[in-house]
Amino acid sequence: MGIEQRPVIAISLMSEIAQAISHLNADRALLFLTESAVSVTESVGALLMTPHEKSSTMMPFVKSFQEAMPEPELSSDFLSDCFDAFMRLRNNALGTPASEYEVSESFPISKMSAWPVMLSGKPVGLLVIYKPENRSEFSPEQRSFLEIITPFMGSLFENLRLNNEMIHKNSRLSALYEISQQAESLIDFRDIYDALGKVARSFINFDVYMLYFVSADGKTLEARLDQNVYESLPRSINIGEGPVGLAAKELKPYLTYTREFNSVLILPIEVSGRLIGVLTIGSRKAYAYRDEDIIGLRIIATQIASIDHMFKDLIRLKGFTERILESMTSGVLIFNPEGRATYANPEIKIIMGRQFPEGWSPFDSSDKLPDRLNELMVEALTTNITLESEKVKIRNSNPARIVEVNAFPFRNETGGMLGTAVFIKDVTEISALEEQLKRADKLSALGVLAAGIAHEIRNPLTGMKMIVQLLQSEFGVKDPRSEPLHIIQSEIDRLESIIGNLLDFARPSKPKAIDVEPEKVVEDCYALIKNQLRKQNIRFVKKVMPDCPKIVGDPDQLKQVFINILTNAVQALQPEGELRVNIDQRDDFVVVAFEDTGSGIPANRLPDIFNPFMTTKEDGTGLGLSMALRIVEEHGGRIEVQSVVDEGSIFTVYLPRKQE
Repeated sequence: MGIEQRPVIAISLMSEIAQAISHLNADRALLFLTESAVSVTESVGALLMTPHEKSSTMMPFVKSFQEAMPEPELSSDFLSDCFDAFMRLRNNALGTPASEYEVSESFPISKMSAWPVMLSGKPVGLLVIYKPENRSEFSPEQRSFLEIITPFMGSLFENLRLNNEMIHKNSRLSALYEISQQAESLIDFRDIYDALGKVARSFINFDVYMLYFVSADGKTLEARLDQNVYESLPRSINIGEGPVGLAAKELKPYLTYTREFNSVLILPIEVSGRLIGVLTIGSRKAYAYRDEDIIGLRIIATQIASIDHMFKDLIRLKGFTERILESMTSGVLIFNPEGRATYANPEIKIIMGRQFPEGWSPFDSSDKLPDRLNELMVEALTTNITLESEKVKIRNSNPARIVEVNAFPFRNETGGMLGTAVFIKDVTEISALEEQLKRADKLSALGVLAAGIAHEIRNPLTGMKMIVQLLQSEFGVKDPRSEPLHIIQSEIDRLESIIGNLLDFARPSKPKAIDVEPEKVVEDCYALIKNQLRKQNIRFVKKVMPDCPKIVGDPDQLKQVFINILTNAVQALQPEGELRVNIDQRDDFVVVAFEDTGSGIPANRLPDIFNPFMTTKEDGTGLGLSMALRIVEEHGGRIEVQSVVDEGSIFTVYLPRKQE
């Protein structure tokens, strides 16, 4: 009797798929699994759908179709049949095995099949697989794969639900803004008022229909600009003057007449005792209106008051959300479902250094954002999938900056897209601090290691040095055997120098705290390198601000920092090059900038130049800049670097100025 072999295609893929989706959020993982289902089953395409029980239909959540296959139109009958199939599976008292099911007779299993997406033994969605024309059956391996991933999809749906609760908190302000903006644009109040006028005409005859609203200062009534005006019913009326103004002041209806109209009915429009406006109708017929007509007209006035109240609530909501969005420290861009910008807060314009006019889109080839940032926006707007904490380096700004991008799609209750909110935050300083902490941890660990190694090497070196010196004393100066001893002696001295640097790096001495003039330190450093500058014919330029403040620190340690930077600059310069030193003040810092016109540093090496043992020189230890950075940080400062290959570098040292 043979041993049954279980399908292995799904098992071999699951490890790869699990590793891939472990780095994705829930909605991206569901898209990845749907695409994998299409690939493994060699199908035409697949739909991952969730139920919308209020409308008794299924909502497509993820679509994946082969490029050669046009995306099919999802008819209401198809979505309704899918919902019926889902409900049958969910209500199955015997349970719902993870298997293949028919959608309906109209959509037979030979063309497509429905696979329940399971969570805790109950379906929470459907995976519909579109089969190719020449094949209606899945292989055992393909069935096994689908049976494995559908419960996995159910778990991801639950993760997505929990994640969406958090996302909705972040995007609620944007959604409120977008909804209020859309609601305002959908309401054409002129059309509504005209419609109410037509309703009034159906039971009251009139020759004129005038609608007045209270002005902003509350002193006058103003008619709509598109209405015809008459001598007795002008465009603007002072409250308390004439029949219309008197009705407004007393909040009482009036039946009267004018020179142009023999019958005029005036009705104030009020909400909670507050005057909103006045509705006036007039007829050239005498005695055209009776007291009963006031009842019908009051219904019209109530509708107008409700509309006005709703409009003002929308305006207040829009203003409230706008004020919150404008006060946020993150940049906010809100897009409509077509991918066009409908709102940009002031911070996004500051961060990006540009304007975002209404209707702007990252899809427009002539007005794109920098590379990766534009790609992320296009991806978010195309897939309607959440982006979280994506960091992008913007290199074309001066200086280069790092921004964090979050994008949240928001939908209405039926699952329809309302738009997408994109939040961009400048995290340059935060990223720099994170890098500084990582570097500090690394330096601390390396320092301990270096101290141990230096100690272990120094002891045997001391013994070697004593033996060499003893041998040198036995041999004469002209003895040919003394020459190798001189070489050994010089190499021991070099090793001791390296060990000294390692110990300085591992256990730097605490800096002194005395008044230091930065210009004096630079002058002392220049005296040490001026001969080298003359040999290479390098021009040295120093510029110092008048009355430059002093700093508090250790002049010897600061000299070590400056001489290290200056030496590196000289080695990077070609003959006839230029080395500039600018000393200035920025806020509470004295800034010493060293600028050269040398070979520059490649962009891929810039993040590592302060790492210990990082050097491109044959005889370098790679500790110079590491020690310089440590000294500056212990003085409460920082070092910034800008460099362009073949153009030069700028090392800017920030040191706290002395507080008076």
